[in-house]
Amino acid sequence: MTNRNRRSFIRTAGTVGALGLAGCLSNDGDSSPSDSSDNETNSSDGSDTSNGNETPQDSASELDHLPGETLEDFESLDNWATLLDGGSIEATTDDPYAGSQSARLHADEGNESAGSSFMLPESMDLSDAALSMAVKYSGREQLMITLEVLAPNARNKVTLRRVLTGPVDRWVRVDFGTTNVDTSPDLTDVREFRVIAHRRGSNEGPIDFAIDDLRATERSGQGSVLFLFDGTLESHHATAFEHMESFGFAGVEAVIPEAVDETGRLTHDQMQDLAEAGWDMAARPRTGSRNINEFTREQQEGAMERTNKFLEHRGFEDGANYFVTPRNIMGPNTYDLVQEHYEVAFRYGGGPNGLPLTDPHNVGTFSGTAGSEVTQYVDYTDQYGQLAVIRFEEIGGSDGMSEDAFVDLLEYVDSTDVQVVTASALAGDA
Repeated sequence: MTNRNRRSFIRTAGTVGALGLAGCLSNDGDSSPSDSSDNETNSSDGSDTSNGNETPQDSASELDHLPGETLEDFESLDNWATLLDGGSIEATTDDPYAGSQSARLHADEGNESAGSSFMLPESMDLSDAALSMAVKYSGREQLMITLEVLAPNARNKVTLRRVLTGPVDRWVRVDFGTTNVDTSPDLTDVREFRVIAHRRGSNEGPIDFAIDDLRATERSGQGSVLFLFDGTLESHHATAFEHMESFGFAGVEAVIPEAVDETGRLTHDQMQDLAEAGWDMAARPRTGSRNINEFTREQQEGAMERTNKFLEHRGFEDGANYFVTPRNIMGPNTYDLVQEHYEVAFRYGGGPNGLPLTDPHNVGTFSGTAGSEVTQYVDYTDQYGQLAVIRFEEIGGSDGMSEDAFVDLLEYVDSTDVQVVTASALAGDA
């Protein structure tokens, strides 16, 4: 599949998704856990109003951009049960993502995790589905959330894990990618979902998060890998570029305007070389040793505008559409501004992403230095039609990823059936 065809797929998936899922999301019988389809609402401030089964027409129209169909709308929690030592689950009408309520999961500091399970009324075929869910959490900057798909039991399951690095107290959609497979799951025979959250970044305090609109979308027929290079480092041109070129791969460079032409950093001419070879130059504001959410909203917006103007004035206009989160933590103001100014936003997620994206401002990355985990994620990307965004900093030298390891990874990706894409492909640019 060419990049142009890939972009067309992403643009049209929201239109054809519900029709295409009629077969692959069918139950053994004629009914499904939820009769809702494309009837949830998502807005940047979380003030969404809809009901999975009886949605007002004006609310339904706001969800036309979301591909797929709802598996669980959380309007009833009768089929949900708390896992052992998994805290509690309850309905909450406080700022629901969709409909009249969402589900709130809570675990005290003494609990290792918060988790609940959802027993499907009937077995379901999800062999061709990508899964996403709306999540909102509070009380901590980071949270690790796991979606387990039991097919048909706990010995045969697919695990989809995502690290959330903000924003706190904002609804975001998580496009889950497969991170582990136990035994031999049969995704034509899914019986149960489990949602489990663990602390990350700090082991203190309770776990408190809400979930809504568990959604299935017809997944891509081909997996995609994106190579993201952070830091505007000279080695991205001096070392990585030649090897990428030898495989016909293009990457995405996260550009820090203040770093360009500095010692050990990319020059403008080197950036131009990369761009002419098909690389995207993406916006990466400078925040020094601080996370971007530590600045005021006005300071954050100013940094974004300066970064965008730098790219635009130097001939990299398209790069001003793609955002790379500095130091990965994204605050509520950051998320709101990113939605306003950019088409795609990357931040750490610890695993692959499901395709098509239901939230292009929440695209997760993982480190290219993670060894065998990287190749495992590439395999899952190939097998499940996902998106793996592999992030690099220094290539070569005493402090960076070794040149040999980098080439080995490129060779591994080249040996699979995945396609290598750039940010412009995800954004649907021409």
